[in-house]
Amino acid sequence: MQKMRTKIKDYTEPRHKLHKDIRDIVKGLNRKLQGFKNYYQISPMGKKWLNRIDWYVLTRLNLFNNKKRNRRNKHTKFKDTAEEVKYFLVKLAS
Repeated sequence: MQKMRTKIKDYTEPRHKLHKDIRDIVKGLNRKLQGFKNYYQISPMGKKWLNRIDWYVLTRLNLFNNKKRNRRNKHTKFKDTAEEVKYFLVKLAS
């Protein structure tokens, strides 16, 4: 799980990606998330871990979106970001 979190953070953190639309970032993340889902969905504890990764992905996307929009408080507007990526993001625990 820590490796996956590191991969997600490395993908969403760089400042040189701030010019991209959030949908483009989600497309790139979906490839990683789908592979992770296929591998860990077999495990009996998989749903618990996949829920945690889902939450982490939304948090990272919110941080990216707030950084892109120069918002002072980096944890605001979480619901707006979740609504924006609702139909594009792969849900792992579903």
